Amino acid sequence: MDATTMVQLNKYPPDKYNVLIPVTSMQVMSNLQKVVVNEVKLNPDTEKGNDVYLDKQTGKLAITAVGGTKLAAAANISIVYNESEQPDVCKRCVQMAKATNKAQSCGTCPHAYDVKHTVTVRVPEPSGGFRLITKSKEIDCSLEKQTMKEAQYKKFLPHRTSIAETKAYMRCLRAALGLAQGYTKAEIEKPFVIAHIVPNLDAPDIRQALISNSLKDMGMLFEIPTKQTATVPQLQMNEFYEDSEDNYTEGEYQEANQEADQTQDFEEPLPWDIPAQEVITCADCGKEIIETAGKNGSVWTPQRISEYSNKRFGRCLCPDCQKRAKA
Repeated sequence: MDATTMVQLNKYPPDKYNVLIPVTSMQVMSNLQKVVVNEVKLNPDTEKGNDVYLDKQTGKLAITAVGGTKLAAAANISIVYNESEQPDVCKRCVQMAKATNKAQSCGTCPHAYDVKHTVTVRVPEPSGGFRLITKSKEIDCSLEKQTMKEAQYKKFLPHRTSIAETKAYMRCLRAALGLAQGYTKAEIEKPFVIAHIVPNLDAPDIRQALISNSLKDMGMLFEIPTKQTATVPQLQMNEFYEDSEDNYTEGEYQEANQEADQTQDFEEPLPWDIPAQEVITCADCGKEIIETAGKNGSVWTPQRISEYSNKRFGRCLCPDCQKRAKA
């Protein structure tokens, strides 16, 4: 089916399908979108399945939260908010306590076990956007106790919060999909048809956007470390002149600070990038001058030996030739 082809939902006759869409046809606006039609089959058996249950008040089959979740998945409906809230009767007590500066007694209140739950779902629109639907369910335990026997009420009381959550969730799905309160067995046996618009992954623009986002996410997960840079601190005027033996002018001082502003990359040099050290030889014997241990654990490098020898004897001598030169 072409991405811009109109989907005629009236091809699904009501005597064979339950079409959960308020229009008879859907058409996308561009090739960036396409219409997806899903069929969901619910199990009408209340004993072996868990998709429906028998509502004793209406005598019809009502869809459970398990069956509603199957329909929500086919319609691309997701839960945005799901949380317990304070019942309205408790909110009124809190307002009264604030007004009178007198705390209310909850221990003897008949509404001490009341619960309230709110659920918000996100529903795809035929135009391609989304809309939010929020529904709440509040259970008045004092009223429920009047309609139940003592054993039934004790069994109901620990599960009242989950019951309120399920009823609030199903209220959202009924408002989003146009579900009925109850169905006959023959109606449940018919597949539920759900149509909604999704991005067309075959479109080049959508495919390129998905690839870019995927590569971006992979880069965040496997990030390649960048070069670490450090800035050499600038020399202050008084520090610069105190540490220097030369008399620098103001212009020369600024040039020195500009050179110090340059960032330095701390990278381990490659073996072929390390310059070869110059071999220093003795002017008398021609031997190579090597590093020599001095007194008190000091170390005399070849450069240091050369500087000392040139200053003392006027030429570069090894330690042995220096001893002969002194003699």
